[in-house]
Amino acid sequence: MDLQGKVVLVTGGAHRVGKAIVLKLAEMGAETIVFTYNSSAEAALKTQEEIQKLGCKVLAIQCNQSDISQIEKTMETIKSQLGRLDVLVNSASIFLTADFFAVTPESWDTVMNINARGPFFFMQMAGKMMLDQGSGLIINIVDESVEKPALSWIHHGASKAALWNITQSGAIALAPKIRVNAVMPGAVLKPPDWENERWESSKDSIPLRKLGSPDDVCKAIEFLVKSDFVTGQVIVVDGGATVI
Repeated sequence: MDLQGKVVLVTGGAHRVGKAIVLKLAEMGAETIVFTYNSSAEAALKTQEEIQKLGCKVLAIQCNQSDISQIEKTMETIKSQLGRLDVLVNSASIFLTADFFAVTPESWDTVMNINARGPFFFMQMAGKMMLDQGSGLIINIVDESVEKPALSWIHHGASKAALWNITQSGAIALAPKIRVNAVMPGAVLKPPDWENERWESSKDSIPLRKLGSPDDVCKAIEFLVKSDFVTGQVIVVDGGATVI
């Protein structure tokens, strides 16, 4: 897909990996970048300014995607103001740490609603717009907990596994007009609450013995945008961590 003249939506695009994806798609020539944010209003403003400097139109929308009505409002805004949507990247997620016995019904619902239910309904609503247009692309950001048990964040792993399943189902349900794929990052960005020493030690369990970066994720995104014969697939960007 050529992004010239295209409208792109990235959920959770104000900071971290989501921001890197937003800037990459702007650099690739998207006409308009729409991104959502929840509580990161200051970061959203800075990201908006960076996108504009790249010569791309931008629309930042506050959206708590655990609330379906806010997803509906976001999609209605895109349809009314821009009239189309060509690419959706589901990047927004929440990461809560809890072992098997510490997960509560409330924390389970929070994680599943944001990481799996929210992306699904973004896909559903975006899919309807894209089918009317005759084409589209959806990319979901999962992570290595899909392949490896996430014993310190059980509900997070379950939510990302659900999103990968939804990706595969969507690829079938929305074909042939819409392609649906996923990117599975590993250690590409230090969690905010980790010390540098803990982060650097992560490379010891990675076959390539090095850490990744958001740019590695962006390269996978670029490949999926340009590869019109790829759907229902996941690109694993983890230095080999999921094969051991």
